[in-house]
Amino acid sequence: MDDLVDRFRDRLLAQRLGRVCIPEAPAHHSSLGPPPARRPSHCLTMAERTSRGATMPATKHLGPNSLGALARFGLLALVPVVALGAILGHELNVDLQQRYLDTAQSSATLITQVAVRPLLNPRELSEGLTAVQIADVDDKLQGAAVHQDVRRIKVWNRSGTVVYSDNHSIIGRTFEIEDDLAGAFAGHPHAGVTDGHAPENSGDDLQGPLIEIYVPLVFDGNSSPSGAFELYLPYAPVQAAIDSEARQLYIILAAGLTLFYASMFPVVLLADRWRRRLIREAETTALANLAVVERLNKMKGEFLTRISHQFRTALVGIQGFSELIRDSEDLDLPKVRAFASDIYRDAERLDHAFDDMLELDRMEGGRAVLKIGQVDVNQLISGVVDGARDQNPRHNIDVSLDPALPTVSGDPDKLSQVLTILLDNAFKYSPPGTDIAVTSESTGDHIMVTVKDHGPGMPAGSASGLLESYPNPGDARNGTHGSNGGTGLGLPIARQIVEMHGGRIWFDSATARGSNFYFTLPMRLRPSRKLRAVTRA
Repeated sequence: MDDLVDRFRDRLLAQRLGRVCIPEAPAHHSSLGPPPARRPSHCLTMAERTSRGATMPATKHLGPNSLGALARFGLLALVPVVALGAILGHELNVDLQQRYLDTAQSSATLITQVAVRPLLNPRELSEGLTAVQIADVDDKLQGAAVHQDVRRIKVWNRSGTVVYSDNHSIIGRTFEIEDDLAGAFAGHPHAGVTDGHAPENSGDDLQGPLIEIYVPLVFDGNSSPSGAFELYLPYAPVQAAIDSEARQLYIILAAGLTLFYASMFPVVLLADRWRRRLIREAETTALANLAVVERLNKMKGEFLTRISHQFRTALVGIQGFSELIRDSEDLDLPKVRAFASDIYRDAERLDHAFDDMLELDRMEGGRAVLKIGQVDVNQLISGVVDGARDQNPRHNIDVSLDPALPTVSGDPDKLSQVLTILLDNAFKYSPPGTDIAVTSESTGDHIMVTVKDHGPGMPAGSASGLLESYPNPGDARNGTHGSNGGTGLGLPIARQIVEMHGGRIWFDSATARGSNFYFTLPMRLRPSRKLRAVTRA
């Protein structure tokens, strides 16, 4: 446990934590009592935990952390915008290209119907054209004002032979029929992008990229194409249009990203400020929790040391007296009985210590059982006080009971144990002959019992943890069987019993003025959720 605490503490200190706010508790009030007046918290820096000093107010200028957060936000926001731009750019490229291909295909179909088909017939397409016919087609196509940007014109017959081309060197050549040309022969026009290096263009000087269009050539009276018309157009205008649209898109995205950054930066700054504030609060809480863990760990260690000392003391007494009885040869019966009495007292002390620890463990673990019945608190107080007077004749006990006190639901044995614990502490810390007062009264829907002594009292700060499971060995009081050398579990046990009944216990004390212990019980039992109550028959 110490190792874990040390590592955790070192890790937090290594991070140069900021201010730590530690509220100051009242010096001599139990945490279970009525809430005292609230006192201001003290905010200490790490350097001030040993010596207090002035604290500097936090500045609000942009530091490295804020700039780093803005840079991270800018980069993270840029990634999806760039990805979106790439996706939109690709979609724009595909869409514009397809629109231009559709337009080019429509233009090629129109040229085929208006300018090419009237110049040829099925027989000429099948047998080929003479030089005169080729020259005539050239003239008429130019006269038809076929666009000067057309890179190449071809007319194919179904055998894969070029019947006509504006490049006369390939007229009459036969090529392997590829898929696009075969589709045109089947009546399906096609438009696509080519680099101009297809086998059908071997020997032709075409510089790609180009738009390539195939249009079926169907003559009147025929149901199927007799050939195909092929047209090559430059791709550069398409690319220029795509680049122009892309530039506009990127300008819009850049403007949108700029507006987004401008609107979101204040939000990011605020969020980063909140994030750093939450981190500081978490670190402060971690340090506070660490202090609590260290304190409880220290208290537990000191408590176990004291318990082990009590056990060893009792065992030494038992062992020593047993050895005397065993080894001595001239002991008479009275001495043996005296030694046996000492052994019995030491064993009884051990038994009490074990009982206290086991009982407190059962209560804290929710395994304790209360035998609930109707309790006359005044009668219970009278019985406990009568027994205490017999055992402590050197003290005077003044009893003041409220005669109108109603009965309450509770476990009479456990409630008697609470009062016995409080009286035992009063006896042990009150000089002989001083008065101890026990009172009962009704306060609203509760009954309150008070045990007041006139002992030395407890100085401020000496009673911290008095009612906790591991009481501080430096406390002025630490419970029945624990005062002046006991386990120190009496008051923690009393606290558990009272809380199991739905009440509360607290105290106040001052040096030379004695101590007052109070506990309340509800007139209607409201046991804690961990309570296992057994109603008496």
